[in-house]
Amino acid sequence: MTGSGPRPHRHRVLSCMLALAVLFLFSEAAAAGEPAVALDKPRLAQAPEPLCFCWNDGRKIAEGSMSCIRTTQGRRVATCGRVVNMMSWQLTETACPES
Repeated sequence: MTGSGPRPHRHRVLSCMLALAVLFLFSEAAAAGEPAVALDKPRLAQAPEPLCFCWNDGRKIAEGSMSCIRTTQGRRVATCGRVVNMMSWQLTETACPES
């Protein structure tokens, strides 16, 4: 068992040498003075899609927004709102303006 003694010491020496080599490489890169380069271009902030919305003619309408929807009395202005836990249109008596 006399041969098992030097192995842990050799492992410790090798790991210290590896750590020193890594530190040396990082210090050399930092000393080069090269500016950091972004991998991706910065993105513009976008408004998140509303979690609750109503549908009108294939488009999503955010909660609280108004839109002209088709009803049995013709096109009316309605507000997208919440009834209990379901999204629903709340109709007004206002007819949609003609364009």
